[in-house]
Order: sequence, then C-alpha cells, then structure tokens
Amino acid sequence: MNSKCPVPTIPLDKPISWEDWLAGRKYRRELSLRVAPEGSQRPRSSADRRLRKLFNGQRGLPFRKTEEL
Repeated sequence: MNSKCPVPTIPLDKPISWEDWLAGRKYRRELSLRVAPEGSQRPRSSADRRLRKLFNGQRGLPFRKTEEL
C-alpha cells in the first residue's frame, strides 16, 4: 500500500503554490469522476439567482480541463 498522498498538503504558514493547487485539482477531479462520471454539479442551488447575475445567465464559469490552465 502506498502511504504517500499524491495531493500536496497545504502549509499553514504560507500560501499553496500554483503547481500544488493544480496537482490537487487534478487528483480531486479524478476521484470525483470515479464517484459520478457524468459530473457532480448540482442541477439547482439557492444561490442560482446571484450566480446567474454574475456569470451572464450561467451558474459559473465554463469548465476548463486541468491541462488548459
């Protein structure tokens, strides 16, 4: 069993680096796709009105793959 976590830990005394954040994002995306392959976004939210106002009728920014960041 591999005891080393593939996701870097966030240090308490300094901000996380962009590279560490991207590595964590990739790992979290892979895990979420195992659980819900079709996506994990809620169909509705109590904040929909506010979100749609901020993002021109959408609930958030368009999804971009980790490789595109």
